[in-house]
Amino acid sequence: MKTVKKVWKNKRKEITLILVNVMVLTLFFSGHSIAKGFHCIDIRVNANIAGPILIVEHTSTVEMDGKKETEYYNFKVKNYNEKGEITPIDLTYYIEILPQTEEAIFFKLYKNNQEIPLENNKTTNRELQKENKQEDEYQLEIIYDKTKNRSMSDYIVQEISIKVHAEQIKR
Repeated sequence: MKTVKKVWKNKRKEITLILVNVMVLTLFFSGHSIAKGFHCIDIRVNANIAGPILIVEHTSTVEMDGKKETEYYNFKVKNYNEKGEITPIDLTYYIEILPQTEEAIFFKLYKNNQEIPLENNKTTNRELQKENKQEDEYQLEIIYDKTKNRSMSDYIVQEISIKVHAEQIKR
């Protein structure tokens, strides 16, 4: 029985030694290594930032004194400047009329004598193309309804501003 244990011990050592050698040789000839790798990629980009051109031309300030119920304010939205440079990118914009606090004052916005619907004093998105000069002319009608005035006097102090919000179209 002792001889069987000795033979088994010797064979076990030989088998282990053979397996280790086979694994080392396999790894050596397979082209793979057991190690961590580190890759560094250096990317450099030389890009120019597009300078959008959006010009809002407007007339002088309009003051309502309560004698006239309706006043008109004209303005233009253009995609080119005085030098004739056209915007290098397509733009989308909408017009917002701020603030709307007095119930006696409401607005109508027209483009080419056609009324543009306002939702929460905002228009839907409009586009300015990059390849041709475009000039959108608008007319804001400011209407004062004395019957809806809740204050004791006809005198209302309120400033109204028109904002044009624009952003680049992603294509």
